[in-house]
Amino acid sequence: MSTPTPLERAKAGEAEAIAALINRPLHSKGIQVRAVREAYHLTLWVTSSPSPPPETVARYIRQGIEKLNIPSIGILTIIGQVSGQSTPSWHKEISLLAAYAQGQAPLPRDAIPGEGLDPDGNAEPLAQGAAPISDSIEEQAEVEAAYHTLQVPTGAPLSEVDAAYFKLKSLMLKQGKREVIASLKAAHGTLKEHLQRQTQPPIVAQNMNDSAEEPTLSELLTVLFRQQGLPARVRLQQGHVEIQLPANPGERPHRVVAQVYTLLTQSGRAIVGTTKLEKVTVYGLNNHPKDNHPKVVWKQSFSGSQLRATADDTDLLSFNNRYSNLFIFPALMALAMVMNAMPVSSLLFGVKIWFHEFGHATVAWLGGRKAIPLPIGWTSVDLERSLLVYLGVFALLGLLYWSGRREQQRWPMILAVILGILQFGMTWLMPPDTFEMLLSFGGIGGEFYLCTLLMVSFYFPLPAYWRWDFYRYPVVLGAAFTFWGQLWLWKQIEWGQAAIPWGSLWGGAEHGDMNTLALYGWSDQRIVGTYNTLGNVCLVALLSVYIYFALRHYRPALFIRQQP
Repeated sequence: MSTPTPLERAKAGEAEAIAALINRPLHSKGIQVRAVREAYHLTLWVTSSPSPPPETVARYIRQGIEKLNIPSIGILTIIGQVSGQSTPSWHKEISLLAAYAQGQAPLPRDAIPGEGLDPDGNAEPLAQGAAPISDSIEEQAEVEAAYHTLQVPTGAPLSEVDAAYFKLKSLMLKQGKREVIASLKAAHGTLKEHLQRQTQPPIVAQNMNDSAEEPTLSELLTVLFRQQGLPARVRLQQGHVEIQLPANPGERPHRVVAQVYTLLTQSGRAIVGTTKLEKVTVYGLNNHPKDNHPKVVWKQSFSGSQLRATADDTDLLSFNNRYSNLFIFPALMALAMVMNAMPVSSLLFGVKIWFHEFGHATVAWLGGRKAIPLPIGWTSVDLERSLLVYLGVFALLGLLYWSGRREQQRWPMILAVILGILQFGMTWLMPPDTFEMLLSFGGIGGEFYLCTLLMVSFYFPLPAYWRWDFYRYPVVLGAAFTFWGQLWLWKQIEWGQAAIPWGSLWGGAEHGDMNTLALYGWSDQRIVGTYNTLGNVCLVALLSVYIYFALRHYRPALFIRQQP
């Protein structure tokens, strides 16, 4: 096995090899460089007498480090010292964002320091005691004002400036103060140009300013990970963040994902801002030197909605609000139970009537029949099929599907497809006798399945123009009041503590829904058993959805506990 060359060792991130490579052209000028590396952070001490010129030396060293293309190094600190003195005369911290965030390929061999490149970089002469480049008084005042606008300390590095800019921009958008964003953007541009001028040759800084006004989300996240010792490459595509990391032997993937998750939900919130991230996928890659193309060793994903949990937790209309999903929803259920137990429940009987009549009406509409539910305890139904009704309901379901697809919400799309299939079967395949039997069953049945559908929908957004985010609270309370009342009633009937509700409000004791079911051959046991089974199924569905969302919101705690 051949011994690695100094250049290969430097590209692998070895501090001593990097220092030796930089020292070659600088030694003749009386400048000595030593290096120390801690994970992602490389620190270079540059010593000479008098103190080495900061701007020229820092620019030259940065050029060399970037051309080495060392993906495991994200932050470069250069400290200037006078020979024989322990106190630094100056220091600069540089983010290697521009070189690594987009995965640049290494430059040719003749562009590496010590391998043919002029140590002056065709810029200013690297002479001892050269004066550093400085801004004019007016420019310096503008820079100070920009630091103040972005609320960061003077002299903060570019990575900190970027994070502060995106954090303030996100906050202003949420508060509706769009007029402030222009000043924030201007301050960010001023500081970016200033800091790039401090660390780049003038022509390089000019090209960077011409190519982009502000760093991308992928670039900022790349720097964030490297600051935490994670040599990651980040790519963002249509709300999907892909994070590539080296797969170290013996390292558990779930611990790496836990570290990424915690980093994004804490330090990364200011960078993510209001960006809608649907999914985050973490890849573990095998970076063996013999492999021309890294192989995916493992892959794990999690939802991106949790990255906005802090903002969502203060918004009661948000479907990602952990407090409303974990506490307000069961509180509404408990309040509905209390309302059923109080004497005032008789005053709310009209709510149950509405759900009862809509239970009849939904069966009629899905069966292609005209129906008008009335709050007086009566639903007018035409037993003849109507093509107009079928096409009208189908068009509404199509609109629901289209709206869900346009807003990238699966719940409306799934609901529209299921109801569309059910509508076709009930309209064109169901015999008339079966339809009339289901029409009678759908009154009390609707008090179970309609109420359960509305309660479950508490967790799922509908198209924006329906404003379901607000109306779900009173609707769910009314649905829960009806559901728990009927569930308790039919449990009492099953236990022999109450009688089957024969008759109807307007038809007398012989013309109710239960009477019609009896005419179709339903026994008392079948009526009681069917409605109790339906109630139990709805109860299991309701509890399952609540437990699912409770566990999903508890996932951050599980990730934190899995930290290495």
